[in-house]
Amino acid sequence: MNARLRRNRIVSALGSLQLMIALTLLFAIASGVATFIESASGTPAARALVYDAFWFELTIGLLIVNLIALLLLRAPYKPSQYGFFLVHLSVIVILVSAGITRYFGYEGMMHIREGQSSSSIQSSRDYIQLGRDGASAGFPVLLWKAGASRTSGKLALGGEHYRVRVAEYWPRFAEELVPADSGPAALGLAVAGERGMERQQLRPGESLRAGDTQLVFHEGPLPPAGEAAPLGAIRARLGDRSASLPVSRDPAQSATIAGHRLRISEFHPDYARRNERPEPEALTNPMVRVAITGPDGTQGERVLFAFFPDFGMNHAGGEAAFAELALSYEYGRSVDLAVEGGALRARASFPLEVVDMASGAADHVLPAGEAFTPSLMTLHRAGSFSLVATLFLPHARLAPVLSDDEHAPAAARLVVEGPGGVSGEVVAIRGETARLALGGQDLRLDFGPKLIAVPYRLELDDFLLVTYPGSSNPASYESHVKLFDEAAGIDGRPVRIYMNHPLTYRGYKHFQSSYDQDQRGTVLSVNHDPGKWPTYIGYMLIGLGFLLILGKGLLARLDADRHLPRKEEA
Repeated sequence: MNARLRRNRIVSALGSLQLMIALTLLFAIASGVATFIESASGTPAARALVYDAFWFELTIGLLIVNLIALLLLRAPYKPSQYGFFLVHLSVIVILVSAGITRYFGYEGMMHIREGQSSSSIQSSRDYIQLGRDGASAGFPVLLWKAGASRTSGKLALGGEHYRVRVAEYWPRFAEELVPADSGPAALGLAVAGERGMERQQLRPGESLRAGDTQLVFHEGPLPPAGEAAPLGAIRARLGDRSASLPVSRDPAQSATIAGHRLRISEFHPDYARRNERPEPEALTNPMVRVAITGPDGTQGERVLFAFFPDFGMNHAGGEAAFAELALSYEYGRSVDLAVEGGALRARASFPLEVVDMASGAADHVLPAGEAFTPSLMTLHRAGSFSLVATLFLPHARLAPVLSDDEHAPAAARLVVEGPGGVSGEVVAIRGETARLALGGQDLRLDFGPKLIAVPYRLELDDFLLVTYPGSSNPASYESHVKLFDEAAGIDGRPVRIYMNHPLTYRGYKHFQSSYDQDQRGTVLSVNHDPGKWPTYIGYMLIGLGFLLILGKGLLARLDADRHLPRKEEA
């Protein structure tokens, strides 16, 4: 059989020493290049270009075939060659074990709060997952380079087949306002904040707060100038009509807009301390409850907060929601913004100084309550308040761009092709769920880590952190958990996980990795590696092989002595 193998050209070529040398050199060079790629562009780039690349896996596969062919072509082996045989065999076992780890192993993180339990881990790899009607399917992705991508996968869901393709990837995702032919207006602002001038974006119907000044971008024209109201005022808008109701402790005051009667039924200067008697006078967190009576007698109410407009806006109660009625509670200084005749208009409740950006000198002062047209890149200020209109678009849309913010989330543009040739696309932000209506189906798309169920449950009893004396730096930290496994009859076995003392159970190894900032939660790094024991066997074989090589002289002498003719006894 060995002679037939030697005469086979394919086997001889696969088992040649020249091929082994070439493959070994390619493997070594690729590993070295991957190290430089990882230093320059990060681990995902090294994995995508080298470690997880098909050509690298093919190189390792050919190397395994080459070593097997070498062993077969050189059989049978003499005792003095057993060491070389074991070394070659051990390398094959180690490479096969690496393949088992590569394709069947995984790792992730398990986050548990004190008093809570977990039976799943969050994968370290990213996945594209498609869901519908409670069912889901997905495939792993390795994205690292911004721009167009050719990553795709085919998924079966509910008996129907889908193809999901990553058309574009942003490692740091943001949305930027760009001109459009139609749609709502958009306004870019730079306002004074805690970190200096901060860039903000406003669309009609949105507002923001800068210190003690409220900026509101109205959907219609500018509302009329308001009256002096020490407790603030309720601003109402219904279509192109508007009204203002000064906040007062007198529930008899009311305002009417398009047949809707507004009355303040409840007021608290500080909502968190509303149950104190007497109530504090300072307007720390002012809140009002507005009772609404419609033209037909229907009733409803809104709860509004002056300093948290997004929280209170359109919060309805009572019998009717009055969704068409927009209400806001404005306290302190305000700047109203609106689009009139295609131009940006503004009005401030306080005098504004207009400053030339080039010279820094004040040009003129705008009186309080006077409407004006803000000039782009012109500074408007009053004391600590500063405002610059950096961008105005009569019609705008949001376009995805690569952000300069290192903390911005990653995102991918996903193109989904469904049954019948229908297709659609959506931008999925990492860690968030995106929805896509396709062919009459409501699809759910997720980009990011996925949850992997484990066959047991861990409950965190206590997390302990010890700091160095006189310092807040952690010296050590540990997790006291309980292990539950109904299949094995384990009901709350106490386990202590700490540095260099992991929990190993059912093929999963749990390391103490991190913790929550309030020290009431733990983060465990979980590793599942079915190729671990085959790798250990390979290490033992290679060690035994080197021992045999070192002692091959002794084996050669023993072999020679065994073949010497025995002397006849006298």
